[in-house]
Amino acid sequence: MEGAKQEIPMIEKWLNQHRELYTAATRHPFTLSIRDGSVDLSAFKRWLGQDYIFVRAFVPFVASLLLKSWKESDDDSDIEVILGGVAALNDEISWFKREASKWNVLLSSIVPQKANLEYCRFLESLMSPEVEYTVAVTAFWAIEVV
Repeated sequence: MEGAKQEIPMIEKWLNQHRELYTAATRHPFTLSIRDGSVDLSAFKRWLGQDYIFVRAFVPFVASLLLKSWKESDDDSDIEVILGGVAALNDEISWFKREASKWNVLLSSIVPQKANLEYCRFLESLMSPEVEYTVAVTAFWAIEVV
């Protein structure tokens, strides 16, 4: 149809609006050093421990999202998508444990850094029954995209 406005896909629209944040998150020097194989071992171990803590906090959030989906979503496929995320989290936690063992990182002794604590609190706040499903699933989507 000539003259009709073409709809921009959601991810492209989000990236256009938040390009600077996305670039900062995905082109961080630490991330680039992993890609290049030049990562500082102590930085990698610190990241491993902190990300493990985050993923452990992400699990109950995803579980609460699954329940919200069952109660509030109009789309039956949402549950399958979220369950796929749960399966991936199980694999991710197993990977963290293997890597921690390989690099002598004692996961049980990791102290969360301030930013990680705040991020985990944010996830916990999204589990509240007062938070609508659409808000929680949007956060899930954004975390998974980045």
